[in-house]
Amino acid sequence: MNDQPAFDRSGSPPDDSQDSSEPPPSERIAITDDVADDDRPKQFASSIGKIAKMMATEGALGTGTLAELRRISPEKPFTPALWNLLLDLDEAEPWGGLDRDVYERRMATLAMGMAICAGLHNYREPLGRALAEAGWSKLRFVRLMEARGETLVKHVRRMAQYLASKSQAANWVDVGWLLIGQDWTTAEETRLRISRSYYGTLHAQEQE
Repeated sequence: MNDQPAFDRSGSPPDDSQDSSEPPPSERIAITDDVADDDRPKQFASSIGKIAKMMATEGALGTGTLAELRRISPEKPFTPALWNLLLDLDEAEPWGGLDRDVYERRMATLAMGMAICAGLHNYREPLGRALAEAGWSKLRFVRLMEARGETLVKHVRRMAQYLASKSQAANWVDVGWLLIGQDWTTAEETRLRISRSYYGTLHAQEQE
């Protein structure tokens, strides 16, 4: 029996009445014993939407800042643009049991991917479905789901570049949980949720 506390997590597709620019209704799941503040998971989903809006709004961040974020890599994860973004959104303090360096690196990867896909965040387009609709191969998908650490950073970059090339919107909250929570006890749950969406969409396509 799971005795971990449950926390709000937004990221699943909302009902048809939900605005795609607003976070969907939250779910109750066990995230980790290390999360002491149950406002942070819900805030995280909302912050991703705010980041996406800034990136999609002309002049909100500037082309230089977006370029700086796109250049983030495992070798050079830290940039003034990242810290300014985290501070502006009150996301600078680590949570979920992560130390500061690990947290900032994972947020850097998230910002990098979102900058590559500027204007392509949609709460109503689950990541798995988006990848299937864009034609992301099964082999690449399996590698993405299996990746951890710096390998995951590289796969997220490739995924973002692919989605951008297809002008395919996706729910970047899913990517956020995949990155931030990769060491949590619920990491497998996140990957299974994304996988069900991906393979379910492929199956539906094959039946058409």
